[in-house]
Parts: sequence; structure tokens; C-alpha cells
Amino acid sequence: MTQPHYIHLEAVEAPRLIVPVHFADHASKVFCAYRDKYGFGASAMLAECGNIYNADKLLVGHISYSGRIWDATGNLVE
Repeated sequence: MTQPHYIHLEAVEAPRLIVPVHFADHASKVFCAYRDKYGFGASAMLAECGNIYNADKLLVGHISYSGRIWDATGNLVE
């Protein structure tokens, strides 16, 4: 079994969460649920919000406010 990746979630007036995810589409769903639950806009996202890290804490991707998936170099994955 591979080690999970983690998505960092943090926005103004929302709790900071580090959530394990196994796939990029799962990370997108987790991010969108967080965004929808706390109802914040893109400008309320703090610096690392939406970043996906591997078990070694290296940035491997990012989920943008819209839920789109990006690799660590900024290329759209979907």
C-alpha cells in the first residue's frame, strides 16, 4: 500500500485541516466540500490552502478554488 498524500486546507474564518488523500480527484472533492461548508471566497484562502503534499512533505500538486487539479509545476492535470 502506498502512503497517502495530504491536502492542506486553511482559509480566513475556517479551521486549518490536514487531510489524507489517495488520489487527486479525491483531493479535489475534499477541497470543494471544505470550501462549500465554510462558504469562503478565493481571496480568503491562505497561502498553502489547496496544496497537496506527499508523505515526505514535498509539494506534488494544488487544488484551485474552482476544484481544478494542478501539478507541482502549475500544469492543469484534468
